[in-house]
Amino acid sequence: MTPPALVQSTTLVNSSSISSRPDLVPRSARYSGSTFYNEQDNRPRIAVSTPSPYRINGIESAHQVAERFRRLGENDVDPVARVAIDNASYVEQWIELAELHADLSDRVYDATSKLNKTTSDLDDITAKLNHYGLTPTIGMLLRSRREQLDQWQVDDSSNLFASQELARSRAQQLEIEMVRHDGSNAVAQARELLDSAGIASTAPAFSEINSQLQTLLRERNEWLTTLRQSYQDYQQKLGELDSTTTAAASLVTRYRTLIDRHITWIRSGSPLAVSDVKRLGQGMSALFDSSRSAAFGYSIQRKWSSSPVEGIGLIASIILIAFLRWRAKIAVIAVGERRRMKDATPDARKVVASVLTVVVAFAFPGILFLIARWLSNGYVSESTLNASSGIYAASLVALMVELPRQLLRGSGFVEKHVDVELPRRERASTYLKVIGLGLVLAAYVVTLVGEMDHGAWRDSTARFGFLLAMALVAWTAHLSLRPAGGFLEPLIAKFGGSVIHRIRFVIYFAGIGFPLAMMVLSALGYSFTAYELIQKAIFTMSSLLVAATLWPAAKILSSQAWAMLTGAAPAKAERDRYGELPDTAGSSVSGVLGEHYLELKHHLAFLCQCALVFGAIVGIGWLWIDIFPNVRMGNPVVWNVQDTVTQSTTDASGQTITSSVVETTPVTVVHLLLAAVTLFVAFQLAKLLPALFDALVLQRVSFDEAMEHFSLVLGRFLLFGIGCFIACKWIGIRWQTIQWLAVGLTIGLGFGLQDMVRNLFGGLIVLFEKPARLGDFITVGNVRGRVAAQRLRTTVLSDDDGREVIIPNQNFVGSEVVNWRGAGRLSVIPLEVAVSRDERPADICRTLTELVIEQDEVLLTPTPQATLVCVGKRSQRIEVRAWIEEGQNAENYRDSLLRIVRRYLSERNLLAKTQPTQPPMLDQFDTLTDDSRRSRGKRNRVA
Repeated sequence: MTPPALVQSTTLVNSSSISSRPDLVPRSARYSGSTFYNEQDNRPRIAVSTPSPYRINGIESAHQVAERFRRLGENDVDPVARVAIDNASYVEQWIELAELHADLSDRVYDATSKLNKTTSDLDDITAKLNHYGLTPTIGMLLRSRREQLDQWQVDDSSNLFASQELARSRAQQLEIEMVRHDGSNAVAQARELLDSAGIASTAPAFSEINSQLQTLLRERNEWLTTLRQSYQDYQQKLGELDSTTTAAASLVTRYRTLIDRHITWIRSGSPLAVSDVKRLGQGMSALFDSSRSAAFGYSIQRKWSSSPVEGIGLIASIILIAFLRWRAKIAVIAVGERRRMKDATPDARKVVASVLTVVVAFAFPGILFLIARWLSNGYVSESTLNASSGIYAASLVALMVELPRQLLRGSGFVEKHVDVELPRRERASTYLKVIGLGLVLAAYVVTLVGEMDHGAWRDSTARFGFLLAMALVAWTAHLSLRPAGGFLEPLIAKFGGSVIHRIRFVIYFAGIGFPLAMMVLSALGYSFTAYELIQKAIFTMSSLLVAATLWPAAKILSSQAWAMLTGAAPAKAERDRYGELPDTAGSSVSGVLGEHYLELKHHLAFLCQCALVFGAIVGIGWLWIDIFPNVRMGNPVVWNVQDTVTQSTTDASGQTITSSVVETTPVTVVHLLLAAVTLFVAFQLAKLLPALFDALVLQRVSFDEAMEHFSLVLGRFLLFGIGCFIACKWIGIRWQTIQWLAVGLTIGLGFGLQDMVRNLFGGLIVLFEKPARLGDFITVGNVRGRVAAQRLRTTVLSDDDGREVIIPNQNFVGSEVVNWRGAGRLSVIPLEVAVSRDERPADICRTLTELVIEQDEVLLTPTPQATLVCVGKRSQRIEVRAWIEEGQNAENYRDSLLRIVRRYLSERNLLAKTQPTQPPMLDQFDTLTDDSRRSRGKRNRVA
């Protein structure tokens, strides 16, 4: 039978005819008419509308078609009924998908509208701030926007199902693709169904059943095609929602950063009044309202079901951190009581104890921070956001309390590894345990009450809780920093130095004055300002405490690392049954480092101290600059740098879009200071490079003087080059900007400084080919002298009168060079021995060379030489040449060396019976030129 007109009118068509609303356009059917997030200008674009099949009339028509298929399946024979029921299920699947698509379209439309509104609002606020500055009116507007952003985060979290829904829709689409009888070949598939049902072609109703099956299969093919297209449209719409939500989250983050930077000093509420006391009871009732607990439990259930993997990861992380804290706590106590590391040095125990103390102190705050982070990400509600804020505040207070508590605990770091006596240490540790728990709970409750009901109880219940907590903090600061009898007074006297100890009264008043000032701010209506200042103060104090705890470990480890690198590590201390024996040998900085050791160590310590101070200033400035926004005026923009960068983005369909964007980077005064600091560090490192090279490299690698000099020159060049490159990056100088200037300067300098370039290349040849070494007597052209220094551009020769001649290195390439080795200051010792022919000449020569080198007076450079002179019937003659310094009696030394060589050969039965006559001893200047002989004679006559 043929399908009725209703089916024909409701059968879906291709995506080119779909949509009736701006946000319901399938991506495959449009590009100019669409709703998508443009990465170029951070603005969404709204498309024009086309008819959509996902309207209510299309869904109602599909319901009628599904009902007709159901009736046909109930009243007809088996193969027809089964196909009709399957068709009805496919139609119902499309109906469900159409309803989901309509709901998803509404979500996309709302998300896009919200993104448009947020973008416009952010641009408007930014323009007002740039034009009018931070006025009270703009401050109140920013504060209202901050609360609105929190509500938007709650609303947007309901759109975080896109990835799971996309996976589910793809699985269902795959099932559609796997349908066997899809109606693509209705005649053959109808015949197959009839055969499987046992209906032969000779049956009376065969023709009618066959016709019905073919009609149903053709309709199925249309519905399956439509269903595939609908799944593609649905997945594309999911991609649009995901991209829009991601863009909105990024925009909200920027907006929140702008707000937090400017609303710190804007009054957040009214000053303290009597009406706030009257509302105290209402706030406490709201805190213990059971409906809030029910809403929080429901939100946790929804959050867990939306992303169970993150929940399981949170639980696993908490268990792991708790286990590590338990093990670290046991270890730090055992190290303090000498149950562990008994044979270790005190420095090693101090290093381990300091690190373990910090690990234990960070455990509980870390657990609270992970819980707060899990509550504020993914699916969120108002109750989870409020709880997240409270737990985050509790984690900060726990961090501030746990660090000093772990330092003061029994068998802890201060008691066992710090040379100071704290009379009331145990009492202080117990006090911090009790008061710290109360402060952590107070931080959670105060923050939670202040966030409930959109801040309705912020000025009443939350404020009074905050005042009580700050009063407790002020009392704790009084007990700790009291100039006479405080917990920490011995520590200040021991490690603070005379200046800090004298101004301990100032430290005391600052310690108790800060919480009192926060109480005053809260009473005047600046509760948000007080919260922000306390948060920054906790970060600062925690960082200082961690730095103070790890500072001894850092000094010990750096000292040991330096000793290992320089080879100046002290010998391992000897021990007996009573412990470590005292070091009676003492220590010395001479030897490996020689005269450079102390100078190098002091310079490096100075650089490290400068780096630490600079890092601390930058860190504290970065932390507190948002609290004082006017400080940014002291960092004006000097100039702007424009760079063309290539950005790659991925749209909802998975296609990568590459575009070029011009980015403007401001260069401020801080960038100029950083560039100057970079150049200063590069200059200091280049200045210390010879000593560093001597201490770290020459001990392990055997370099000659020329290679050492070349390495130093190359190292300094690289250091300056890297420093200049980083400095140029800071101040915005790019290679694209100066490349043509560099090319022009290179060409001009190439023509004007040809000789210098030749000298530079000649210096490279001298350093690598080594035609002359330091100390060699050479002749270059008409100049003669001993090599005193080798530089990259010139070589310095010194004559016997003490004069220095500077020779350009290009002369080594274009002139004749004669190297007289050690002539003029060295004496050559020639000797000959006859040995048996039982050994190979090469082995004998090598043995004699090693024997001569072992003698104390023989020089290593020039290297002693042993060569074969001649071979007889019973023996072979070997000539040995060695060099000694001028001033010794060469004849006597040759006789002694000859006796050593003959005795050595005789002991090994290698010496021949008949020995040759020794070669004549030439004068040490006989190898020089005639001018040199005359000069030598003249010097002898003068002497």
